[in-house]
Amino acid sequence: MTARRWPWQTWSASLATRSREWALKRQGSDKHGTELHARRIYILPTRIGFVYATVVLVLLLGSMNYSNNMGFALTFLLTGIGIVCMHHCQRNLSGLRVNFLDSESDFAGQHVSFRLQLDNPGKQTRWQLRTGWDRLDGQFADLHEARCTTIGLSLKAARRGRLPMPRVAITSDFPLGLFRAWSWIHMDSSAIVWPAPSDQADAPPVTGTDDVSGHSIVDGGDELSGVREYRASDSPRRIDWKALARYGELLVREFRDGSCSECWLDWDALEQGDAEQRLSILTRLALDANANDRTFGLKLPDCTVAPGSGETHLNECLNRLALFGHVDADVAEEPG
Repeated sequence: MTARRWPWQTWSASLATRSREWALKRQGSDKHGTELHARRIYILPTRIGFVYATVVLVLLLGSMNYSNNMGFALTFLLTGIGIVCMHHCQRNLSGLRVNFLDSESDFAGQHVSFRLQLDNPGKQTRWQLRTGWDRLDGQFADLHEARCTTIGLSLKAARRGRLPMPRVAITSDFPLGLFRAWSWIHMDSSAIVWPAPSDQADAPPVTGTDDVSGHSIVDGGDELSGVREYRASDSPRRIDWKALARYGELLVREFRDGSCSECWLDWDALEQGDAEQRLSILTRLALDANANDRTFGLKLPDCTVAPGSGETHLNECLNRLALFGHVDADVAEEPG
């Protein structure tokens, strides 16, 4: 059942979309190092600011009606305070530098992180800076003279592919919360979302007779690989009796020999599943191979990665799997 949307919610969403498009058209894409100047800083009164302005207006009308000099003095004093607050609120963002540092990839369904650096080159301290995907949400930071700080923002990616970084809002309602100043950052940056690994891969698509770890499973092996559920064809000598006594589960120990050879994770060797399922299985096999310090290569319909090992090689294979077919990742509605 679809939740009912009130007319004002529809109007608000439409206005937000139009303002987003207008801001992007007006500013364009930003470089990885951007300085906030006065022309790109927007400022409006907050709810408290509107109440404050209403009180000042009522004082002005009352002073005019009764010709009260003290009322005029109080009205002008409050008006001056409001103008000074507006000036300091805008000045709190003016001249701030925003630099894109890097992004951290993760699997589909997890949170992908983007790291930004806020740099204060001026001599004034900048208070209550809020950085986030939205003007009303984010992380707070105070920047003292000639200091910088690192802000990490995350998004939950729904599926694999290249995830563009959404626009970033830097806001401040310093000093009294009467005004809110903000600026939008549209950086052409992205992160790679890897396919979600499958829970298990029964038959690794590798060349030769070795499994993904690079060791053949044999009854007379000398290296304990792990345990699995008992099958009717298993020898009683391989039953893990200690696990049976402790957990009440019938498990079988698997042994592998110590031989090592290169193996290939081959797309064409997978007989079942659609493209996404195959990518998920290949991701699991690549992770298992890396965990076992195995040298492996990757064969996809559009590319081939030569055999290698280590974290760098693993990341290259995961990136190839993520960008297979040039799919763009979706972003969940709520930030992490």
